[in-house]
Amino acid sequence: MSTLNHGFVRPSHGDSRSPCPALNALANHSYLPHDGRDISAFQLTSALREHYHLSLPFAALLSIFGTLICGWRFKIDLGDLAQHNMIEHDASLTYADAMPGSKYAPVDVDDELLQKLLDVSQNSNYLTLDDLVKVRAARDATLDQPLSLLHDAISRGEIALTAKLFTNPEGQIPKQFIREWFGEQRLPEGWYRPKFMIGLISTIKLVRLVGQLLKKVTSPKKVD
Repeated sequence: MSTLNHGFVRPSHGDSRSPCPALNALANHSYLPHDGRDISAFQLTSALREHYHLSLPFAALLSIFGTLICGWRFKIDLGDLAQHNMIEHDASLTYADAMPGSKYAPVDVDDELLQKLLDVSQNSNYLTLDDLVKVRAARDATLDQPLSLLHDAISRGEIALTAKLFTNPEGQIPKQFIREWFGEQRLPEGWYRPKFMIGLISTIKLVRLVGQLLKKVTSPKKVD
């Protein structure tokens, strides 16, 4: 996916990053400003459409919502998205929870959580949607209080978008893609954007399916 002009470059000291691997990866490949700062809703929309093949309504909704809630005059630094309990939420798949009283959540990947995500399947190479749902349920079980309706929908949307971006025709999600995207915050080697556009309506349907699957999962009890 990367090119000579858009190879992966790790963020430098002072670069702004978020708890969102999708946007961090785009910045690390310079499809968004590499410093992660002063990014407009238009830039976000264009990058999401071009590199993840989101539809215009879907990309615009995410971009306008993000900059409106977390930014200023429809611009953001990526780090603005780490404001706790705005769009960011506890029980992320690969980020630790915000410390009590903290305004911002961590933006560095939690290696232990990432490994738990990869280890949920006994298959050494692939995950499935069901596996992602199991991890979502396990993370939910760590909460002292359930997520709000908004953050619950966002958390299910993260599962849905991950599945839409990386599921192959056999219904499998390569662990390599998950490791590189979530863990290294890069566009995975050998991955190409989805052939078919990712639309808002189809994603909402998948979010609802994720919710139904979550109800069927017996979550592990919380361990203090």
